[in-house]
This record gives sequence, C-alpha cells and structure tokens, in this order.
Amino acid sequence: MHSTWSRRVLLGGGASLLASPAILRAQTPEIFVGGPASPGLTDILFPRIERKHGFKILFEGTNSLINLEKMRSNRARPTMTVTMMDDPVLIIAEREGVIAPLRGLDIPNLADVQPEARPRDAMWANWCFPAASISYQTQNVRTAPQSYAEVWDRKYRDKVILISMRITQAVVPLLAATTLATGKPMAECLKLADEGFGKLRELRPNILQITTNPPQAQQLQESGEVDLYLSPDSRTTLFRKSQRAPVDLAYPREGTVAMPAGVAMVKGGPNPELGMKFINELLDPDTQALIAGTFFSKPTNRKAVAPPSLQLPELIVLDWEYFADNRNRWIERFEREIAAR
Repeated sequence: MHSTWSRRVLLGGGASLLASPAILRAQTPEIFVGGPASPGLTDILFPRIERKHGFKILFEGTNSLINLEKMRSNRARPTMTVTMMDDPVLIIAEREGVIAPLRGLDIPNLADVQPEARPRDAMWANWCFPAASISYQTQNVRTAPQSYAEVWDRKYRDKVILISMRITQAVVPLLAATTLATGKPMAECLKLADEGFGKLRELRPNILQITTNPPQAQQLQESGEVDLYLSPDSRTTLFRKSQRAPVDLAYPREGTVAMPAGVAMVKGGPNPELGMKFINELLDPDTQALIAGTFFSKPTNRKAVAPPSLQLPELIVLDWEYFADNRNRWIERFEREIAAR
C-alpha cells in the first residue's frame, strides 16, 4: 500500500513538473502585430523586444491594404494590438476609426520623435524613414546619377524599370518628372504632380517594364538586364548592396524622398499595455540605431545615432494625406497615359 501510494504521488508530481514548462509558456503574455513581410523584423528586431520586455510577438507579414482589410473585418473583436503600415493606408484607417491615437498614451519616447514623424498630431508614429530615389546597377552604371534628368537620356532606352503607381514608391518618379517639368523644388511638387505626367510620358521609350512585382524587378536589375530602377527604397537597395549585389542608391540633387513606415495602436485591440511597450521600444534611441542599421533607414528619434556606415542625405517628407486623397486618380491617369502601350 505504502509503495503504491508513493509511486502515484511521484508520478503525479513528475507529471506536474513535466507540464510546468507548457504552463509557463501559456502564461507568457503576447500580442499580435500585423505588418510588412520584411527581412530583419522577425529575426532581429522582434527577438530583441521579446527578450527585453518578456512578451511574445505573434506576427503576420503582409501588405498594408490586406492589414487594413483584416482590421475592418475584426472591428467588433480586434485580434491585432499593433499595426505597422504605410501612412497613406493609416490615413484611411484613421478615417474608418480602426486605430487609436498615440498621443496621451504611456509612450515616453514619442516625445523625442521628430515632429514630421508624428503625423496627424501623433495619431501614429513613423518608426523609420527609408529613402527612395534611383537604384542603379553598378556594373553597368559606373557613376551614380546626379540628377533625375539622366533617367531620360537615350542611352537608357529599354533599360529602366518603374514601379506601378499602385505601389507607394511610385510617387518618386512622378515627383521627379514634376520637378523637371516645372522647375519647382521637389519638396513642393506633390500638389503639382498632374503637371509631371507629360514629362513622364516622354520617358516611355526608356521603360522596359512597369512592375507590380518588385522582387522580380530587383532580379532583372541585379542580372544587368536593366540599368535604372525607380524606385525601390533603401530597405531593399542598400540591403541587397550589403549582400554584395551589384546595386546602389543614387542621391540626385533634386532630392530623395522619405518613405512612410508607420506604427499605430489598433482601436480596442487586446493587451494595449503591451502595445504601448512595443511602440515605445521601437522608438527607443538604442533600438532606433539598430533599426537604422538593419533597415538602412533614417531613425526618427532625435536622440538616436545612426551607424557611421549609413550615410543618407536629408530626406523630403511628403504630405501623405494629400497623396492618399489623390492616389486613385493618379493611378487611373498613370495606367492610361504611361502604362498603356
């Protein structure tokens, strides 16, 4: 009797001990983050945040519009706590009431973020500023283009790829065409963009492809089939350069544009206190330095120091609300006047 009783106690105790790691795992707090499928997030940035703050980040990488659709579908019972999206889509999310303002929340590092990276009175924040201009094939183009005007040179006939206007980075060639057509500074050209379509039409002989598939376009450039690619941003071009691909980013005298990498709280999302910790950590000066080196982008916290190896120029920050309000009209015009053959 005594021996049997002891075995049962020991077996029960052993089962409890064996089960305890699973119990501990189940008790680890977690948040669901939606964002871009980008190298460096799940293998570098998120593990750092998890180790520092002791919670698990469940991440689904997809584009901003798909993220927005999920937020709409789950409006009554949100599953996401934080969303990472382009500013033009965050503007729509704000108007539809599916994100909550960051202002007033427990995010101390927000105070040190530069004003242009706190759009709409800190409705959300930009966690980095990737740079977009001209990606060039370094084996074919030995000297970086000094002006966007060089893209129109006849020597680049059938040697240029443009990103479709359906992708945010396509604003860069449109602005380049506008500044060349009007003589106005590139920073003032967004509201004059309709005046750039004529100049952009003149580029058609040089355009080999208008792409909705950036990875495929990147392969074409790296293989040497095209010389110039307008305009993947520094997260792609400088990352591939670091991997010894024959590409680099030019900084034309007319200007280089900051792409909008935003982060926001989902309205009514679970575990909001973890969401605030997550966003505060993204904006921490030390984490911002890591982000700058990992994503080849400018930090947005004024106290952050980018790695010496990252030498980006001053960037043009656009009025993304104006872009969002006019984007569909520009897409229609682009596809009618530039993409149609």
